[in-house]
Amino acid sequence: MDLLRIERSLDDIGTDPVLVVALDGWTDAGEGGSVAAAALLELPSERIGEFPSDQLYDYRDRRPQLAIDRGVLGRLDWPELAVDLVSAPAGPPLLLVHGAEPDLAWRTCASDLLELATAVGADRYVGLGSVPGPIPHTRPVDLICTGNDAEVIDRLGRAHEQVVVPASCQVAWEALFDAAGLTTLGLWVRIPHYVAGDYPEATRALLERLSSHLGTPVDLDPFDALVAENRSKLDVAASSSEEVSEHVKQLERLYDAEQEAEQAVSGMGQGVALSEAEVPSPDELGAEIERFLRGRAD
Repeated sequence: MDLLRIERSLDDIGTDPVLVVALDGWTDAGEGGSVAAAALLELPSERIGEFPSDQLYDYRDRRPQLAIDRGVLGRLDWPELAVDLVSAPAGPPLLLVHGAEPDLAWRTCASDLLELATAVGADRYVGLGSVPGPIPHTRPVDLICTGNDAEVIDRLGRAHEQVVVPASCQVAWEALFDAAGLTTLGLWVRIPHYVAGDYPEATRALLERLSSHLGTPVDLDPFDALVAENRSKLDVAASSSEEVSEHVKQLERLYDAEQEAEQAVSGMGQGVALSEAEVPSPDELGAEIERFLRGRAD
């Protein structure tokens, strides 16, 4: 392997392991995937490898964090990309790749992960992520899928709509894993594009689908209180402004219409796309809500 440093023997990984990836960055809206990875690490797990940070990151763009206490410099917190073995009580072993999205060496990292997958007999990949979308916080999050197994996509969510976008590292890896012959599944939760900060609904939906797909036991109860608290805060924020409240109602109408249309054509495997003109600007929706929530935090 060119970059990945393996820290333990790979002889006892277990049967039929699955490569799971959750990176922060552009496709981690509301920190849905990264918080899901943190929840998986609460299961029995151990570090099996790391990538060297100096080879992956532009520190001027993603600067290490440094605590200063009364003039005394503390420990530097460098961005990292690591691989942990999650050995849950049920389900297959998970090779969980998590951390900061690399700035560099995307193809080299993918090649190393494919070499790792070959060494331990992993032929399946699952990605966890979240993206902004025209979703009101008053409705369930919307889960869309990418991958090369149509049956699994139909069972767990619905196929991602046709679109051309700049790829994140995680999406690029999925495409490379697909080309290398792995069975791939990307789970993507769409969350309200006017929400800043954590969105626990996204994390809960990702973990629920992952558990359903792989049989990995995940305790979802801790997220219920977080979901209820977040919903309450956003309800108050939206009701504080007539303009924001009307925007949310408009999104509700669009969401409900899209759901009804999808049900009507479910046998055709198609969804209904919303035009840009129908979707309120994230800046318009988000500015007042963000100001309100910052005020409550103060």
